Amino acid sequence: MLTRYFNFILFLFFSTFGWAKSNNDSILPLYFIDTELDCDACGCAATSASNGIENLIASNFIGVRYFHQFYKAKENTFSNQLSQKQSFNTIQLWTRIPIHKKIDISVSLPYHFHENNGLNRTSISGIGDLNVMGIVKIIQPKEIEQSIKQSLSTAIGVKIPIAKFNQQNTETTNPSFQLGTGSWDTQFALNYQLIYSNSSVQFVTDYNLKGENKKQYKFGNQWNQLIQIQHLFVYKNIELLGKIGFQNELYYANQQFNEKIPKSKGDAKFIKLGIEGKSNRFNYGIEYYQPIKSNLNSEEVEIKNRFGVFLNYNLFK
Repeated sequence: MLTRYFNFILFLFFSTFGWAKSNNDSILPLYFIDTELDCDACGCAATSASNGIENLIASNFIGVRYFHQFYKAKENTFSNQLSQKQSFNTIQLWTRIPIHKKIDISVSLPYHFHENNGLNRTSISGIGDLNVMGIVKIIQPKEIEQSIKQSLSTAIGVKIPIAKFNQQNTETTNPSFQLGTGSWDTQFALNYQLIYSNSSVQFVTDYNLKGENKKQYKFGNQWNQLIQIQHLFVYKNIELLGKIGFQNELYYANQQFNEKIPKSKGDAKFIKLGIEGKSNRFNYGIEYYQPIKSNLNSEEVEIKNRFGVFLNYNLFK
């Protein structure tokens, strides 16, 4: 009961409360990492750090992103000695295009290649599920006190199941070894940011609502919260944005035939470090997630680390 109450308080906190400002007083545009209707640890194929919505220096772009996650899982439910190393890799094409002064559309298509290095080495690869997200800027950067501004945005997205779902893999210790959920999934997100000069504090929350696929299998819903501090450094025509934060992820139990599957829920906590740059019309960055707590699938799966890199070409100057 205490855990549920604490989670509810976290939800209110993160949902209530996203920007940095450059030296020329132009507010950096808000960006939603649409991850993340991609598959997530426990909830599907552990292919993205679903931190919901965040900001990049350039908000209108087309680009490519690589994301890697490394897991350690029990070989089977009957042995505590044998374990397997699991590597989840994703190359993602993504774009964000404005269709109105307050509305943007974001689309991403991933290609996954995962490896399972256990007694029986296996690998899977292929196109993942297509993600489409609409972004609404509720409060544009607005001054609330002298030198202090705030902004608020929300988003809703849908994941279209075009990837292959493997029912057999759901019977292993890590049912997330998949290319996709096989279901239509929905994501809701909020981003609030408080800005002072070249620094900002960002609060993000997103909730992934998973659907049931044709096999009547439903991956558990996922709820993520992120708080991070950002600072913008400007030197001539180069801009660098440093980030440090804390991310919490909650995974609810998977279901099949409307029955909860044992040992399929969990939670994880991370320290996030990132740096992003912009030069001319190119935007690039790297981010690293160090787990400080991992309790996935009743401790049958342990996340070791995550990291990602991206390179974008800005559509508009």
